[in-house]
Amino acid sequence: MGGELTYQHLGGSDYKVDLVLYRDCAGILVDPTESIWIGSLNCSILFPATLFLTDTVTLSSGCANLPTTCEGGTAPGMQIYFYTDTITLPATCTDWRIWWAQCCRNGAIQNLVDPTTLDSYLEARLDNVNHPDNSSPVFQEMQLPFVCYGEPFCLDNAAYEPDGDSLAYSMSFVYNGDPSTPAWYVPPYSPFDPLPTANGVSFDPTTGNMCCTPTGVGAFVVGFQVDEYRNGMLIGGTRRDLQLWVVPCPSANLGISGTVFDSTGTAVSSGSVELWEYGLNSQNSTMLNSTPVNAQGEYAFSGLPGGQYLVRAIVDTSQYPGLADSYHAGTYYWQYADVLHSVCDTVLQADIALVGYGDLNGSGYLGGYLGDLGIMRSTVGDPWPDVDVILERWPEQVLVACARTNASGHYAFNNVPFGEYRILMDHPGLPMLGYYHVTVDALHTTFADLDYAADPFGFFTTSGTTSVQETTGTQIMIAPNPVGAEGLLHLRGLNDGPMLVQVDDVMGRRVLVRKLQVTGGQALVTLGPLPPGAYLIRIGDGKVLRLVKE
Repeated sequence: MGGELTYQHLGGSDYKVDLVLYRDCAGILVDPTESIWIGSLNCSILFPATLFLTDTVTLSSGCANLPTTCEGGTAPGMQIYFYTDTITLPATCTDWRIWWAQCCRNGAIQNLVDPTTLDSYLEARLDNVNHPDNSSPVFQEMQLPFVCYGEPFCLDNAAYEPDGDSLAYSMSFVYNGDPSTPAWYVPPYSPFDPLPTANGVSFDPTTGNMCCTPTGVGAFVVGFQVDEYRNGMLIGGTRRDLQLWVVPCPSANLGISGTVFDSTGTAVSSGSVELWEYGLNSQNSTMLNSTPVNAQGEYAFSGLPGGQYLVRAIVDTSQYPGLADSYHAGTYYWQYADVLHSVCDTVLQADIALVGYGDLNGSGYLGGYLGDLGIMRSTVGDPWPDVDVILERWPEQVLVACARTNASGHYAFNNVPFGEYRILMDHPGLPMLGYYHVTVDALHTTFADLDYAADPFGFFTTSGTTSVQETTGTQIMIAPNPVGAEGLLHLRGLNDGPMLVQVDDVMGRRVLVRKLQVTGGQALVTLGPLPPGAYLIRIGDGKVLRLVKE
């Protein structure tokens, strides 16, 4: 049913490679080992490696009236298989490719031509000349083995980026055993519209989420690519290939309950828990309710319609200093939280472990301002209060302190020890498109203008300071995507000055060239009378994004 392939740098030329495979419980068995290939065209190197099975997880429906094939029922069931081993790259090359391929795809697939004749294909890319320390993004795991006919659904497609690099997501072709051989789709399906839906597929390139309301029952394949950028340069990436089963489901009435614990495992007796709707992005993520915990740290929400939710514990800092607001799954960042949903009447158990941090005992000061550019209000630049601000030690990504913006939109960290840090903002549904990376030392103890702004695309840096040693992570955005018949495209996250934009069709033919003047990091492109279809848009001399024209 698909999978993904990722790697983690261990030191020197050693990398841990992880292969995740999704198996249909009614399908063929898997093997205790899986073969992968590692190669570089530039270095003329190709060699195999073997990965070993380390763990297996079975996803059930959680519904007594809807048992899966993993449980002896008829609803589609899924098992997740985890393979891993360490490889050593024998040379430094800019174009390493790690891949896995295997025959054959499921004959029940409805959106690919002759699926039983097609191989699966997964890959990850690596440049160990310029970025030998890079680790690839890691996708979130699947939550349920199938999705429901006629009910809105969002695929939690966010990836964890261990190096803090900027991620750009795109829907993509799936491949027949090789990146040069895309699978053919049964009309009217395509990589960007891969299953029957009520109002089309919505996809957000900043969160990676895909949302739709399925209107057809069966198995449908979807493909995703995530590219990682460091200081504006493409440095690697990975792919995800998934088979989504759509089945009829009973109507669901949900409850969510749990206990909030501190970092020692002791239940807290004050604070609150927020219930958020989970969606495509910030515009679809709404706080639905909030409730205080009781003396035993317990909370509960009831009478919820079938859907997808996040729960977040808000710390009573007067009673529990040194703890950060946290989501179910023990994370202080929404993109790594567990999404809660079910396809039947049930009460979901969702305990929340608050994340702790120590006391600051240095002499540094970090502070700034968060301006709202239309997330909550219409007035440009209004201060945005009560947003979590996270201070991490870098590159270890260890939480050092947590604050909230005040009524005037300002935040501050006092008594910061010497060291290297990054500063993140957290609001459910809103991705971090840029962040500040600073070093506090004897010569640089005060950073007072680390300002941020937020619009519907995400948080980004706005300071004109020259004291910041590095600002990184800024991501180029294109919107809307798909672009409408009028062909007007908005680009953001660019360097000011002249910029060349080139558009190629899927056959690699150049169909459009535009010279732009970028001001304030933004520009508008008129695509003109391009026919509907999929394109690649090259921005400047590096970044390439996928674009769909309706």
